[in-house]
Amino acid sequence: MNKKLLLLSLTVAACTLQASAIGTSGRAGRAADDIITPPYTLNLKSETERARYTIIDANGDGNTWVGYSFAFRCYTQGELPADDWLVSPGIALTQGSTYTITFKGHNRQSDKPEVYTLLAGSKPEAAALTDTVAPTVTFTAVETEEYTTTYRAPSTGVYYFGFHCTSPAASASAYLEAWSISAPAGKASPDSVTALQVAAGARGQMSATIAFTTPVKNADGSALTQIATATVTNLTTGNTVATLTAPQAGTPLSVTDQAPVNGNNKYRVVCASAAGEGIPAEASAYVGIDTPLPVGRGNWTQQGMKAVLTWPAVSTTGVHGGYVNPDEVTYKIAMMSPEPQVIATGVKGTTYTDATLATLQGQTFLYYAVYPVSKAGTGGGSPTFSGTFGTPFATPATESFAGAQLTHSPWYVVDYAGDENSSWDIVAQSTSPAMQPQDSDGGMAVMHTADDGDHMLTSPMFALGSAVSQLKFYVNNYAFDNRLRVFISDDRGHSWTQLHEVGMTGKAWEERTVDLADYAGKTVNIGFRGEVLAYNNPIMLDNISIATTQSGITATTTAPQLRLDGRTLTAPAQQHRLTVYSTSGHTVATVAPGQPVDVTLAPGIYLVRTGAVTTKLAVR
Repeated sequence: MNKKLLLLSLTVAACTLQASAIGTSGRAGRAADDIITPPYTLNLKSETERARYTIIDANGDGNTWVGYSFAFRCYTQGELPADDWLVSPGIALTQGSTYTITFKGHNRQSDKPEVYTLLAGSKPEAAALTDTVAPTVTFTAVETEEYTTTYRAPSTGVYYFGFHCTSPAASASAYLEAWSISAPAGKASPDSVTALQVAAGARGQMSATIAFTTPVKNADGSALTQIATATVTNLTTGNTVATLTAPQAGTPLSVTDQAPVNGNNKYRVVCASAAGEGIPAEASAYVGIDTPLPVGRGNWTQQGMKAVLTWPAVSTTGVHGGYVNPDEVTYKIAMMSPEPQVIATGVKGTTYTDATLATLQGQTFLYYAVYPVSKAGTGGGSPTFSGTFGTPFATPATESFAGAQLTHSPWYVVDYAGDENSSWDIVAQSTSPAMQPQDSDGGMAVMHTADDGDHMLTSPMFALGSAVSQLKFYVNNYAFDNRLRVFISDDRGHSWTQLHEVGMTGKAWEERTVDLADYAGKTVNIGFRGEVLAYNNPIMLDNISIATTQSGITATTTAPQLRLDGRTLTAPAQQHRLTVYSTSGHTVATVAPGQPVDVTLAPGIYLVRTGAVTTKLAVR
């Protein structure tokens, strides 16, 4: 559920790029049909090199890969799941040799993960790319994510590497920012270390422990007889953490980096023998103080003309899985409505008092966002409760939307379902169907929708007197599958209680009365929650009023030929819909116009409404 203030939409036009399977290599002196010999690193800035990549729009939806100087981008916002290939030029590999492959990417929207796999094959064709190099990879962040894997060539020959995008339908875009393949590790050189793990120093300490087990085999699977060195390098800083001399094969080892950066640190461990360096292994960890995670939904309460904010304590785990010290976190407080602005920084603790609304006249719609801040950065903002702030309006009061304007403000909309084409509006008249305001004053409220929607038009605060009050309004709800429910809140919208429900009314204004006896002396908001299930079937409201009565029951007349036989209410068919209410305003029973009345009631006091006639009824 959210409270609608502003909706933005952005449509990105899809485009496609067709490229040949083999073009110019992008390397000086190479012929157009030359094959690449590793090591190879993609040079995105070379348009000639980008043109060597084959693009396959396998699902034929027109949304596929396109090359830019900063990334290859796969458009995935189509109605079909992505099935699109970006295939490399031919790369010469040697049987039994192991190659390290690294690639980087990200997505366009963090709430829409992008998915692809990396496969290899003998031709730049989807059907030939069958050897899995990297299983399903999911990019979940708009920041760059890096993956490293190895590939052992099953035979000597030319291989093509295909990045196969398979993101769900209606995603956004997947990006490949870089990829590279290393020179082959010697067949008789050591295999990669195993059980590689990086553990950051506890509680944000600036250190990292790198643990691993030395290999027992060579790259070609033969027994490893001797290791000359095992070297640990921090790839982030470029520093060699340690070079261990002549470690035993199959031995667990660990070293500590005392000079990592505050942030993500990537480490490489590689063993060497007389045959040369073996296959490297890589792992990462976030070291030091992390950027805080959002704290979660906060709250505010009105005290005098000040808003007192509270919010949950920050987590000790940060955005990247690192440590956050709650004692060192401060908070930035931003008012989001009525006036977007930062109102405080450097706030300690989990509460803040905002005095900026001290001179407010009337009421406003109010909410904030709270941002946690550590030395590593500012975390995402968390919204607070949103509702009305200020001085309640006295009753009796009437809102007729005269001139398509508000007499009492603010009215706001709570969205439960539906898109930007579905909401409540204040209009001068309705055009479909053609309908003038009930009181002919040039204004009424209309809930419209292009398909379906569920939205609540919510009033400002009204202070009810100690005498019993009642809510009156006029409604036109002519579609049988629409419904309008009336709610009340005495805690500014934290919770709502249903008072009344309106079904189909016919294409005419009908007056409804709802008893507010249970809320005497309280400050309340009224909510009109409309549910529209089809196009162009609006719900219309007008001339809403809160007035006091002495008895809590409208002065009554007798509905035509209405009879009570024991506990059964009977009458001939009425011209208007007949509705039976409890004294608290809840609908007990309804009888459609033109239908005979035959309703059995439990003992109690009821109000029976038909047309403009209300009857008080006692059932014993």
